[in-house]
Parts: sequence; structure tokens; C-alpha cells
Amino acid sequence: MNNKRRVVITGLGMATCLGTDVEENWQKALAGISGIKKLSLPDAEKSPVQAVGSVSSTDMGRIENELGEDAAREGENRTLYALWSAGKALENASLMQYDGNRNRFGVVLAAGLGINRLEDIQRWCGKENDFDLERFGREIADVHQESLMRNNANRPAALIARKFGLNGYNATITTACASASQAIGTGYRTICRNDADIIVAGGADSMINPVGLVFFVLLSAAAVSGNNPSEVCRPFDRKRSGLVMGEGAGVVILEEESHARRRGARIYAEVAGYGSSMDSYKVTAPHPKGVGAESSMFRALKDARMEPDNIDYINAHGTSTKLNDAAETLAIKNLFKEHGRNLSISSSKALIGHLLAASGGPEFIFTTLAVNRDKIHPTINLNNPDPKCDLDYVPNKSISRTVRAAISNSFGFGGQNGSLVVKKYTAQASG
Repeated sequence: MNNKRRVVITGLGMATCLGTDVEENWQKALAGISGIKKLSLPDAEKSPVQAVGSVSSTDMGRIENELGEDAAREGENRTLYALWSAGKALENASLMQYDGNRNRFGVVLAAGLGINRLEDIQRWCGKENDFDLERFGREIADVHQESLMRNNANRPAALIARKFGLNGYNATITTACASASQAIGTGYRTICRNDADIIVAGGADSMINPVGLVFFVLLSAAAVSGNNPSEVCRPFDRKRSGLVMGEGAGVVILEEESHARRRGARIYAEVAGYGSSMDSYKVTAPHPKGVGAESSMFRALKDARMEPDNIDYINAHGTSTKLNDAAETLAIKNLFKEHGRNLSISSSKALIGHLLAASGGPEFIFTTLAVNRDKIHPTINLNNPDPKCDLDYVPNKSISRTVRAAISNSFGFGGQNGSLVVKKYTAQASG
């Protein structure tokens, strides 16, 4: 795509454990405030996982109240976070009352796995613990509202399109923890190749349920510490012990530059490049030399026609696991060489937890705001530097510096990787 169209960011919307307003999330992130708290599910004391980044009951009430009938009809939090964030992003972009050609407006959304409810399996098991298919067929209407059986992965993207009249390109991305970044990258390329003028892109996820929590314990990836919940997630710290699960959504409005300028839109920044790769190593571990991560960032820079020394900031995948943080650090060193020492790097997951398929959404928003405002939120809880992680991770206190361009990284289970380059917007012709 030698003559690819320029893509800018004109709207932001999100819901995390820090709040349901973008500015609230940003100010708390800059202040180094963690939204991670003690698990409060029924019988939570029996769970090996005690720290989670849950959307508060107050914020959930706000979402349900504003969504009204949508909230009453839908049974899955993931879908509500997606609808809320998409709506707020469209409002932020001044697109709610904008007519335009709705056939050129689309959705690319990441969505994680639906909720597997043990009750929906046990309920239709016979005396010999075999599943009674005939009775299940007769009683399928009794399946719980939030069950996977009623909430396919594409449901949030479809509902966003229907609710807001986005009749063009529509896709759902489910590639583990790289999903939202790959969704934003796919949306960006859809506009670049002239298949859309506006794409609502990002991700939503929620796995804070018994099956979801135990999944990462069985993978030996979850932190099971009983310490102060806000201190459990410690990316790049020598005492890090695993990821802390979060939930929520992050959605952005991607728009073709001339389309945005014609309607007088506020432009936060430009999406300059996207790269993806596959480790082809192990399902549950990144390549120890960071080969896939390095390739993903390299391809994003190549797509942006930028050099490594054009980058000032990286919003790292930074999961707080022993393997990821060391591999990501090595990938950065291998690609950026000596310039790696000049980079500012931080992990949003210490603040909001790991939002799994949605993680790249809020992190991309934080990256966009860093470029737009020349401020970088800290990596909190980094008190014991790991010799294997020896770059500048902006420990514990935010900084101000010029951010000409930044990379947002997402690296998922199974080896899926996605990297996005965001740069300051200038109205001059690219080239």
C-alpha cells in the first residue's frame, strides 16, 4: 500500500477498574493509582486468586442505568462494557448525530471467550454424568442469560453495529491477549485500503468468574499472592509472581484523515503503523529470546516507515510474569539497540490488571494520550529491579517528556503478537 490513506484517532471510550471515563482513567494512571482490589465473588475466600481488577459496582450501576433496555436484555458484562465504551468513543468523536455514509462506517472488535457456566453443564447431566442432549434441546430456553451458549464472540461487534447504525465492515478478533491490538490494527488497515472511512475498534472482555479465574491458575500464569491486592501486579520487578486479571473495554474511533478534517473533528494522534507475528514456539510461553515480539515491533515500524530512534515511548505488554517481562525486554534491546536506553517504557497492567482479549484497548488509549499530552504513566510496584529487566520502566512516578511517537504492544497466549505505532498528528502530507 504505497499510497495508503492516513488514519487518525478521533474518539476514545473505556471502562476499567479505574472508572468509566477516559479522563478519570488517565488522571488516576498518571497518579499511579491501582484499581486492583480483593476478589469479592461469592465464596471468594476459597479462590487461590485474591486480587482482581474488577469494574466497581458503582460504575456497573452507571453503565446499566445509561444502557437501559440493552442492559436488561444482555446477560454478559463483556457485552455491556463494549456497548458503553463504543458509545462514549462515538460521543467523544462527535459522531452520534453525524449522518455521513453509514455504509462506510464499521466495527472491528476483540472479544474474549464467553462464560462457561458449570451450572449449565451440570443441570443437564443424567444419573451417569452423561449429558442429556434430548432434554437440553427441549429446555434450551432455560440456559442462563450470561452463558456462552447465548453469547457468541461476535455478539458485541454485532450489537455495536446495530445500536449505532454502523453498516459497513464488521469483524471480530479473538487471538488471546493480542486481540484488541490486532483489532485496532485490522481497523487501521481497513481504512488504509479504502474499505471504510470510520472504524470503531478495540476490545472488551471479562473472565472474572470461577472458571475464568482457575484457567490461569492451571496455566501457572496467575498471581496467587495474599498480599495487598494493589501491590500484587509487579511488572518487571524481581519479585513478580504472575498476572492479575482485570475486566472492561477500550474502544477508539479510527478515521480517515481527510474525512476527519472535513467534519472538523478533534484529532488526538495518527496511527502510523501496525505489525503482527506468531512466535510458533509454545502455547503457554513466549519465545525466550523475544523473537515474535521483536518481529511484531519491527513490522509496525516498517509499516510506519519509521526508524527505531523515532520512538520515545513503549506501552509494554508487561504482564508481571517471569517469562513475558524478560522476553519483552530482550526484544526491545534487540530491535532498538542503544536507543533502547533512551526509551521510556511502562506497563498499564499494574494499574488495571490484565484485560486479556481487551487489554490492548485501554493500553492503546493510554499510548494515544501519552503522544497527545507528552506525559507517561508509571509502572507501579517496581521496587526490586530485575537484572534481566534493566531498561527505563518509569518506576512508580509519572514523567513528562516529548513523545513524538510510541508503540503499544500486546503479546498473547499461543504466540500471537500485535504492535501499533502512534505518532503526533501533523496536517502536512505524509512521506
